[in-house]
Amino acid sequence: MNPTTDVTPTENLVTIMTERMATLTRTLSIWMQEQPHTLAEVEQHVVRLFKELGATLVAGLCSLAVPADPAPSVACSCGQEAAYQRQRPAQVTTLLGPLSIWRSYYLCAGCGHGQHPLDAQLQFCAGSRSAALDELLALLGATQDSFVQAAQVLERLTLVHVSATSVRDATEQLGRLLHAHQAPPHVEQPPTPAPRLRSTGSASRLYITMDGVLAHLHERGWSEIKVGCCYQTRSRVDRTRPEQLDIRAHSASYVTALEQAQTFGWRLWEEAVRRGVLSSDEVVVLGDGAHWIWNIALTHFPRAVQILDWYHASEYVWNAASAIWGEASEKRARWAHAQLDKLWESKVEAVLVELEQWRESGEAVEAALSYYREHQGRMDYALYRARGMQIGSGNVESACKQLVSRRLKQAGMIWDAQGAEAVAVVRAWLLSERWEEALALRGVRSRSYRRGQAVEEQDGSEGKRQAVAEVARAAETVHGQAGRQEMSAEVLAQVRAELAEQRGKNAWRRAGSVKRQEQQAA
Repeated sequence: MNPTTDVTPTENLVTIMTERMATLTRTLSIWMQEQPHTLAEVEQHVVRLFKELGATLVAGLCSLAVPADPAPSVACSCGQEAAYQRQRPAQVTTLLGPLSIWRSYYLCAGCGHGQHPLDAQLQFCAGSRSAALDELLALLGATQDSFVQAAQVLERLTLVHVSATSVRDATEQLGRLLHAHQAPPHVEQPPTPAPRLRSTGSASRLYITMDGVLAHLHERGWSEIKVGCCYQTRSRVDRTRPEQLDIRAHSASYVTALEQAQTFGWRLWEEAVRRGVLSSDEVVVLGDGAHWIWNIALTHFPRAVQILDWYHASEYVWNAASAIWGEASEKRARWAHAQLDKLWESKVEAVLVELEQWRESGEAVEAALSYYREHQGRMDYALYRARGMQIGSGNVESACKQLVSRRLKQAGMIWDAQGAEAVAVVRAWLLSERWEEALALRGVRSRSYRRGQAVEEQDGSEGKRQAVAEVARAAETVHGQAGRQEMSAEVLAQVRAELAEQRGKNAWRRAGSVKRQEQQAA
């Protein structure tokens, strides 16, 4: 189906828009001269009127894609031909507000499938929202504090009113799509990268770090959403402290999911492959003391350098110092700094010896002993610093706040599991600067039109049939509810007569047996 190239439709649109623009300018001029207005009032008034004008222009441009003489038939997916029926309107909510687009409707007599070729050409779904509006809804739904606030911000920015439910639908729909796109394979060994896992380039040193953050969910209560981060670093000498090397992260990308660690490990592996882990000269895994982190590291990144986060290691020293000396003692800080100096220089064994002397001081000392013994092989901080490596997992902890806490842990928020995960995933792709890639994964929405709908619409007025159906439903509702006023005999008789007339016109609505048809006729 090719759009018309006739001059008449284009010139008609030009004439309509010119006349409306002229009328709009005159109206605004009169309004401006009637009384003084501020610049803000002028801006708001002009924007509102031009939005309506823009909606007219978009609808007119879409109509130019409709052939002046529709083809008598188009190919159907079943292999037969679908015959032209008539022009039908479609309502679509866009960034300029609701639009009505007229397009040709075709029906296949063989399979009963109806289609509107223009819907596929313009990539929209009747009765839904445009792709551009959905993008903005998902963006605001993921970044604002709530879906209600997102709807309010949208209305302030575009003068288009949508419900908070629409914002939630668009956000979670995109999140589910992105989550499915990153679905991990169900195999026991790291797979050969699939085409969609192509590396974005070789990284001489790739950092992989992960953590978990709790979110409040219906039925499940507080549950851990896991977050993974892949990034590289740049190093430079600090100007104010030349003896110190300043190491900054860059090119960070994120994955997040509400799932078991084993499954999440495969999801993080896929992201690491995309980021070039297979061609990296060196891989570093950073994390706190959670067992699932190091299980993932051993399973998927067995050759990586494993580093225990320095700040978590430091916490155990301070907790032990408080247990030994008390919170208010001056000796507490001196003792803690002395142990931290030893850890800084990779003298973990010396710290263990010191802690052994204070074993009877409480559970905090026992916890520190157990923690350092378990992770001693991940605490060679002097070597890591000499090689210019980061020793803190602040990047993933920051990601936990940005992806989950800031959006999902607002006061009083309780989420369903799929919704929380979907919103976090959208935020992860946005923070990873993969927004355009995420939008490209969206398919084109479509509606299915079947014989029942199509045949019904061929006979008579569609509006009349809808009205009859509404009256019939109203009659059934009133009749079925005890204690309510019944409809008058005249109305019921009219409804029955019109329904009987419809059954006579539409063969597909007739009773299957001759006996039943005779009963209906009587």
